[in-house]
Amino acid sequence: MATRKGRPPSPVANAVNGLGKLAEYLRAARCKRELSREQLAIKLGCSITTIQRAEGGKTPPARDTLDGYIRVCVLDHTQAEALWSKAVNLCRGRTPRTYTQAPRPDLVRTADELGAALARVWEQDGRPSTREMERRAEGRYKETRAPLSRSTAERISRRKSLPGSERTLHAYLIACEVPEAKFPMWAQAWGRVQGRRQAVRDRVRREARRVIQKQAPEATSRMRDAGLIPLDKFRGPVAPWSARHITCDTVSRFRLRSVLEGTAHCPVCDELLPPVMSQGH
Repeated sequence: MATRKGRPPSPVANAVNGLGKLAEYLRAARCKRELSREQLAIKLGCSITTIQRAEGGKTPPARDTLDGYIRVCVLDHTQAEALWSKAVNLCRGRTPRTYTQAPRPDLVRTADELGAALARVWEQDGRPSTREMERRAEGRYKETRAPLSRSTAERISRRKSLPGSERTLHAYLIACEVPEAKFPMWAQAWGRVQGRRQAVRDRVRREARRVIQKQAPEATSRMRDAGLIPLDKFRGPVAPWSARHITCDTVSRFRLRSVLEGTAHCPVCDELLPPVMSQGH
């Protein structure tokens, strides 16, 4: 008995616009994997009608159907997403959304560039809600607390902050459906930015220490003018400074700013220390 071959698929409608191009792309991907519409429907857990509509070119498929094609037919996520977005926008009578200008992850060097790149992947994923992003992250990290809260997702996607750790970065990429194969490239970009930020922080600290060391002789002199003998290093005008009060011969902690403002007093004898003037005055 001859095997029934079934009715051949109809030609793609609207082959020249975004709907038709997406349909042809999905049909070619299925055929390349040597899958029939019935076989693909089984793998996607949907009806044959859903597959027929996805490859018909009259309406764009649902997002879940597109994700199924990407997974089963091993499609390029970026290309499939771009074709699907154009088809959806065309069907809704809208022009395609513009995306944040950002360099590729391998070209990211600054915090601003990383923030823009992370915002762009969120936009390219269709701007999912923070609830959906949290759900996706929870699905990956089922045994632990969700590493990506809604507030964190909102701050990163809106360029208000960067991921605080590499784990949070991975969770955000998962929430934006970035292929895991690209995670190392993103991790390297995050590491470069963290390195630059740390270098800036270290430079600021060194400059602050240099300024404090320059101020130390005058600060010691002002403390002595107020009747105090410093016992440790000067660490800044607002940092507590151990000193011996000459009047009561006890050791307490004082702030140089309070001494200069005339509001410092000895906590032991309760004597208000005499105000002194810095050399700048």
